[in-house]
Amino acid sequence: MANLEHKQAVFKLIYEAGLTEDGKMKTKSKTYRNINAEATADQLELVATTLKSFTSSPFINAEKIETMNLN
Repeated sequence: MANLEHKQAVFKLIYEAGLTEDGKMKTKSKTYRNINAEATADQLELVATTLKSFTSSPFINAEKIETMNLN
């Protein structure tokens, strides 16, 4: 039987970075590695709220990205 084993988790905050010449929105992101796999949505929201206050760029979204090994 196959199992999934946690490998790593990262937390990515995405911000607006202006417009391109043809009017499309550009984005920039900041990634934080070694996030606890058991971090709850509430905990991550608190972190995102705190970190986004340190920049003047408009905040778009936050993502938790998990990598798993299939054994």
